[in-house]
Amino acid sequence: MVKNGRYAGRVSDAIHSSLADIQASITSSHRAESADGTVRAEASAKRQIALELSPAAMRLRPDDLAALILSTQQEAQRQAEAAVAETLDTFRADPRVTDALERLRDTQAAPPPRPTTDAPDADDDVITDVYDKNSSW
Repeated sequence: MVKNGRYAGRVSDAIHSSLADIQASITSSHRAESADGTVRAEASAKRQIALELSPAAMRLRPDDLAALILSTQQEAQRQAEAAVAETLDTFRADPRVTDALERLRDTQAAPPPRPTTDAPDADDDVITDVYDKNSSW
């Protein structure tokens, strides 16, 4: 029994550690830079964090600058999302996680189905007869 407890503890620790890795991956920042170096963007998987424009960026046409900003931000976002996906794939591939999830499913029985109507009570006829003035009682 102690052996199973230690195993469960190790599995639990592994899962918690993996979940911490996932959380760190979600909040970690990733940077992208435009090819000409005029725009730098930083993003996490959840949001854009920073945007830096060089003085040369101010010389670009507004439409070109906007497109460059968007593409650079999207690249930073893609990098962040790819890092989260990789971390999740690693988590899902861990046999300890698979084993823990299977054990959890095995221990959780489905609740019994709820009756759609109440079962008739054996005392229903007596109660009805007592309150029914036309009863033969």
